[in-house]
Amino acid sequence: MKNFLTLFFISVLSFGAMAQNDEDLYELSLEDLMQIEIYSVSKKAESLFDAPLSSSTLTADEIVNSGATSIPEALRLVPGLIVREQANGVYDVHLRGLDNLTRYSNGADASNLITLIMIDGRPIFNNNLGGVYWEAIPISLIDVERIEIVRGPSAPLYGPNAVAGVINIITKNVTKEGLTAQADLRAGNANTQIGGINLGYKFSNKFSASVSGNFEMRDRHDDLYFDYASGSFTNYENIAGLASDYIEDKDQSLDKRGMNLFMDFTPTEKFSVQLQSGIQEASIQKVYQDNFYTPFSTSSYESKYASLSATYGNLTGRFSFVDGYDNLEEGSTFPLLKYDYKTIDASVEYDWSISEKLSIRPGVSYQSAQYSDEPYIAPESGILGVLNNEQTIESFAGSFGIDYDITEAWRLVGGIRMDKFSTPDEAYISYQLASTYNINENNLIRAVYAKSNSGSFIGPNYVNIVFPRNGDIVSYSGNKNLDLFQIQMVELGYRTKISGNFELNAELFHQTAENAYITLLDAEPGAVYYSYENIDAKATQNGLTLSANYVANNKFQIKPFITYQQTEVKDLPTGFRTTAIDPVNNISNTVTVDNDQTPSLFGGLYLNYKPVKNLNINLNPYYMSEQSQYSFYSFANPTSDVGEVDSKLIINAKVAYDVTKNINIYINARNLSGTDSREYIGADRNTGLILGGVRVKL
Repeated sequence: MKNFLTLFFISVLSFGAMAQNDEDLYELSLEDLMQIEIYSVSKKAESLFDAPLSSSTLTADEIVNSGATSIPEALRLVPGLIVREQANGVYDVHLRGLDNLTRYSNGADASNLITLIMIDGRPIFNNNLGGVYWEAIPISLIDVERIEIVRGPSAPLYGPNAVAGVINIITKNVTKEGLTAQADLRAGNANTQIGGINLGYKFSNKFSASVSGNFEMRDRHDDLYFDYASGSFTNYENIAGLASDYIEDKDQSLDKRGMNLFMDFTPTEKFSVQLQSGIQEASIQKVYQDNFYTPFSTSSYESKYASLSATYGNLTGRFSFVDGYDNLEEGSTFPLLKYDYKTIDASVEYDWSISEKLSIRPGVSYQSAQYSDEPYIAPESGILGVLNNEQTIESFAGSFGIDYDITEAWRLVGGIRMDKFSTPDEAYISYQLASTYNINENNLIRAVYAKSNSGSFIGPNYVNIVFPRNGDIVSYSGNKNLDLFQIQMVELGYRTKISGNFELNAELFHQTAENAYITLLDAEPGAVYYSYENIDAKATQNGLTLSANYVANNKFQIKPFITYQQTEVKDLPTGFRTTAIDPVNNISNTVTVDNDQTPSLFGGLYLNYKPVKNLNINLNPYYMSEQSQYSFYSFANPTSDVGEVDSKLIINAKVAYDVTKNINIYINARNLSGTDSREYIGADRNTGLILGGVRVKL
């Protein structure tokens, strides 16, 4: 930890000194090489330096230079994000680490459920339990123009689930007349094969279209599974009672494919229409839905989507539809964990510029999520699902945003939103107030106060299953009156341009979270009951993120970043049982604990060097401090067991060479040192990955 902090500050100070002494060496301005625009902060294009919220933009060039093999891995290049690999190419992504506050045993509860992921402003979260299944995203890196990240509650802008923040993946537009083509193919050890192709054609200034395809096939680095019965890692064959159906292919970690169509029609300067559609399918091993034997199981996903967005003057609208299928645990016949779903997301907003200094943005939106396991259950044969029905949750929302330049130096940005849910039958208010003040053209301070809530999800509301077990009747029941999880945040920020090509950014944040829920165990003679209930626990997080960006010239750039956070949870139950079941570890007895589910220190470095015109060298290490994860399932203790995860420095590097103007070949090393310590409890030891690849651009 100390070595990483020392490395960070030495790099900042040394490059700062160089920036002050050697300004005549720099060929390109900060605006050209450093100051990238961002849209997701205030829904209008602005520079990152002036943005009122903690935010970052990750460009396509940075992603390509780094050698990142997938969208979630690319997020290791961004401040404030915790990215842990469960198996080869299988990632869990958290923003600032305010997750899994209950320490609950189910792997799904330990996943990130509170960050909103979008593609071109279209939410893609899972409406069953929340969060996003990264392996089920239809696009790949070949489609990405940039990724915009907003840290902190942002529901007033984007709606429920933007509780911890927003990750908005922006896809490429066809800008060149005629035919354009891009392709990237790489392969390496662990039978890793990754490919993508994007073909576009600009028919005229008014109409363009592109089609893309992607695939990703990977095997595991590890050959061991954690065995609940023995409490240790062992060979697959030694796991007591493991049905082979739970693990579809014990060697495979990920197999995914996707195809997408993008169309852009702009008949007039005031009117434009964008259509996107696609399909995807994926199969994956990960720690998610625990079975009786081991944390790993196979999940599979299929979906198709269509999204239509339009702009007329200052009026914008979007309508999207997704038709999909999830099987969260292949081979599980009881309870059945597969279902079909259909989701609708629609919104309309109007950006009204009242004056040069004042603009307002009213909007309305509608969301619907329909989930059904009826096609797969057979009660007469004893095959039951977790829903045993078709269930729907709808929400209507109204929002209002304001952007006001009080003076030339002082800006105020605010927003408020009300979401009315069908389940629970309540309205939730989220709000955000941010202010920036330019001390001068090189120094900016800002402050944010915000509150956001999660969405309402099918699983916690509607799970409904009753079955016999060991002579008892066991039931699981949802709760339609659960209070929605929410975060309040106060944040202070400072940005400074030390020179024309050296910038520093500091974020100091304080967050509180409440309305977490658990599965409560109760019992009476002959019956066992599990039900979803809120708990009174309240989490408090304090943290600091530091980042820098230094561009020496068009050959050299370095961007170090680091986050330190501490989270405390008060009134956490000692057990998720009633007092009648357990007089000691129960929901009434509470403790105050440090939430060490995610690392307290994490960050990385992006260093890019182009010694000659055709050669590019990139180094991008990523670091996480030690952590204690609560992800093991325990039948004896439903509050679950703890596992220690060691600190880890992951060194990534890529060397690329332009053979011709259009063909680039490269060697890409992920985890170059081969450190094989686990990054996630119950998951794999991931050793180094060496890939060779070719990238073609026409």
